[in-house]
Parts: sequence; structure tokens; C-alpha cells
Amino acid sequence: MVVYAAAMIAIGVVAFMLAPSGGKAATALVIPAVCAALMLVCAALTAKGIMSAKAGKGTGKPGMIGIHLGLLLPLLFALAFIGRALPATTAFLDAKKTLAGGNRAENVAAAVLDQAATSGQALEALSKDYLIASLWALSFLSLFACVALVSHRPKMVKVSRTDAAAT
Repeated sequence: MVVYAAAMIAIGVVAFMLAPSGGKAATALVIPAVCAALMLVCAALTAKGIMSAKAGKGTGKPGMIGIHLGLLLPLLFALAFIGRALPATTAFLDAKKTLAGGNRAENVAAAVLDQAATSGQALEALSKDYLIASLWALSFLSLFACVALVSHRPKMVKVSRTDAAAT
């Protein structure tokens, strides 16, 4: 969970650095950071539950909450990132198709001249390539983390009632 959180922050930092000056660079950093913070809370709960169960103190419920939330959140994050990436990718491809033909300088010049008619939508969509790349990277990372966490999930230590009562 900690490695997944660190990777999300790294992707957010890269997206922040690649964002154009007019882009929403802070959002590209904040969203992965919040998701990473939630995963770190899950990791802390999991560690606390495992340690308390091994020591024979407590019920291990925080660990169970941490494990199950840690398994569920990457899937929810993946769905959210994919849900945001699909429309952005579609808009990017449509804008690219609109500006097809000629070299890039001619396309940008044509887009600037046509900006009044199209409200700059095509040019704005083309400037979001950093966003598309980071959203797809976060989506695939989240799917990979979901599969990895399910296949390598930590096992809770079972404490029998007699052992817990004896301590």
C-alpha cells in the first residue's frame, strides 16, 4: 500500500511538472496526493491491527478495516481515473482530428484563427495531453495495485478467546 501511495504521488509530481502554464497543475498533484494519503491511512490501520493481534492485545478490527479498505480503494480509484480519462482522451482525439492536415504550425495557426468560432475548445483539448497521460498511468497503476494487493493481502492473526482472556 505504501509503494502504491508513493507511485501515485510520483505520477502526480510528473503531471504537475508537465502541466502547461494555463493548466490546472495543482489538481494534477492534489488528487493523487489525497488518494495516496487514504492508502497510507489504510496501511497504518493494517499495520496497527496486525501488530495488536500478534501481541494478543485488541481484536484486530483496525487491521481488518485497513486491509479491506486497502483492497477496495484502488479499484474505486481506477474506476474514477478511467471515468475521467475516457472523456479527456475522446476530446483530445477529436481535436487532433479537427486539426488534421498540414504541419503543426499551420494547425496551431488555424486553431488560433478559428478560436472565436470554436471558443478554443480544440486548442484547449490538445493542451491536456499531460492530463491524459497521467490519468491513464494512474488508472493502470490502480488496477495493478488492486490485483497485487488481492493476491498478496496480509493475513490477520487469529487470536482465540481463551488466549485473549488469559492475557
